[in-house]
Amino acid sequence: QFRDLNEKQIEAVTLQNESALILAGAGSGKTKVLTSRISWLIQNNVVSPFGLIAVTFTNKAAKEMLQRITMQLPINTRGMW
Repeated sequence: QFRDLNEKQIEAVTLQNESALILAGAGSGKTKVLTSRISWLIQNNVVSPFGLIAVTFTNKAAKEMLQRITMQLPINTRGMW
């Protein structure tokens, strides 16, 4: 599940009951961390898919995140978006 993440990224993905502010440069994996965190929260029943919101600055970023999360979750995400 975390094979493409480094130690700090895994730490951010698996934070227990905390919010996180991820600051990093371009190409450093921020979107990967965010999509992995969303998937992790849903898969571990920390949050319902219907009780979660993620906001991006562009439609392109939103579509990319949707694709990544859909690939990571073993559930039908069609009605969630």
